[in-house]
Amino acid sequence: MFNCFGQQVSEINKVLGISDTLENEQEIRIYKDYSTTNQIDVFRIFKDSKNEWVVYKFWYSKNLKSVSKIDEIRFPKEIVGKLKPKDAELIWFNILMTNVEFLPNMETIRYKFGKPKINSDRGERGIFRTEKYVLDGVVHKVYVRNGKNTNNFSFDNPKTYLKYYPTVDELISYNELLSVLEKEFSF
Repeated sequence: MFNCFGQQVSEINKVLGISDTLENEQEIRIYKDYSTTNQIDVFRIFKDSKNEWVVYKFWYSKNLKSVSKIDEIRFPKEIVGKLKPKDAELIWFNILMTNVEFLPNMETIRYKFGKPKINSDRGERGIFRTEKYVLDGVVHKVYVRNGKNTNNFSFDNPKTYLKYYPTVDELISYNELLSVLEKEFSF
């Protein structure tokens, strides 16, 4: 299920002590690889066997092949002081609303980038497409399971690409997914 992604995802999972397969009925993992640093951030949210939602954020060092930090969030069911509990199931539904169960790899939608033009090269006509490429940035590898539905895909620099191609549905969905995670978990 896990492919190469800069560092081997299964190698990272081994260090984190988690399985390569998504064993929980509802789970998402996102591996966020920064091209300019030696760090990969890993986000994981799942409903465990006790029917409780758990979130982990890991910071993995590519050089040391070790975890430098782990955050764990468990969702309280009752109001604590003046703090109202977050509704983890609602967050999960917001994640699913981004079409995460169906999104493809970014490579399969590149044909939507740029507008095709007919051009002549040395007297021969052909169709050419001019598209923008972002070389540095952040690559995301996503693995999700919702019951029997599973999916995995990767994408990079969605905010930048969305500026250039604002009508591409998949870019909108990638950005919506990241927006939910940023709002709820600062990821």
